[in-house]
Amino acid sequence: MIADELVLYAGCLPATPFRELVEAASSAGFDAISLWPLMYQRALSREGLDTTTMRRLLDDHGMRIVDLDPCGVWLPEQPDDVDAPTMFRSRWQRQQFFEVAGALGVDCLVAVHLGDSEVPDDIAIGGFAGLCDDAAEHGLAVALEFMPFSGVPDLASAVRIVAGADRPNGGIVLDLCHFARSGGSDADLASLPQGVVRSIQLGDGPDEAPADLRDEAMFHRALPGQGDFRLAARLALLAAGDVRACIGPELFQRGFSERPAAVVAADLMAATRAVLEAAG
Repeated sequence: MIADELVLYAGCLPATPFRELVEAASSAGFDAISLWPLMYQRALSREGLDTTTMRRLLDDHGMRIVDLDPCGVWLPEQPDDVDAPTMFRSRWQRQQFFEVAGALGVDCLVAVHLGDSEVPDDIAIGGFAGLCDDAAEHGLAVALEFMPFSGVPDLASAVRIVAGADRPNGGIVLDLCHFARSGGSDADLASLPQGVVRSIQLGDGPDEAPADLRDEAMFHRALPGQGDFRLAARLALLAAGDVRACIGPELFQRGFSERPAAVVAADLMAATRAVLEAAG
């Protein structure tokens, strides 16, 4: 079985209050969630929660937080970083990520590059290695996520950075929508280094890419299995290569916010299980 745990990734229900998110994920059968800094800050400032209460809610529902995402404080800031959507432009310092991860029992930080300028390999490798070293002091892993509209644009770039850093707590996030839109092939999946994939995110879409890939990634992905990205076949290929990872849906549609979170989570779980069953 390729799935170590089934995760409801934060991007599916980003505006849902923390308590409701945990309850919805649990009722749908997910094992875990991920969390954005913006969601954490909202829970403190608007929802009247503290970290102790948040941790108790997770425990009461048999849930945990696998990823704190995104962490952009691993590269020198670049001018185009300000063009990234506000929700992704966390101004946390590195220590804040470590403190929140420790308080909530988070396993992993997801490192991203927020701008679209290409990052030289030596800078990216050094920056990722440094974040991994600091995270290791707090018992944390770090997973690098590539995005076709970023300076880490494809799977090959992410693998090259992680391999160059050569840290035991370093790995990648394999978002299969980003993989498809960056031109990834089955051969790329078959040649992945053993153990490099920490998590796999599922979403779908048509073969023909839109002009604005960032807008599609944020608002217009299809449920797993309802597009042309061959998710089941790609998961079967990864499983054949002994990949084991956290897996779950990562997509938001505007209609989600008009429906109960528990219903949305149940639909996402049904689509995810169907793809996993098809993958064998």
